[in-house]
Amino acid sequence: MKKTDLEKLNGLKIRGRMKNSDTPDRFAKASSGAHADAAVNPLVAKLLKKGLAGKQS
Repeated sequence: MKKTDLEKLNGLKIRGRMKNSDTPDRFAKASSGAHADAAVNPLVAKLLKKGLAGKQS
């Protein structure tokens, strides 16, 4: 076989392994928004409130 044929088969093997593997938990349903309740800088909170209030008007 030629070197290019071997490389193509190796790539197909890797591609098949990637398709059959599961999505890591950090990207999938196991991520429950652990940072959703993280503390927000007071200045950032104030600016967000001001920005959101301006859009509602």
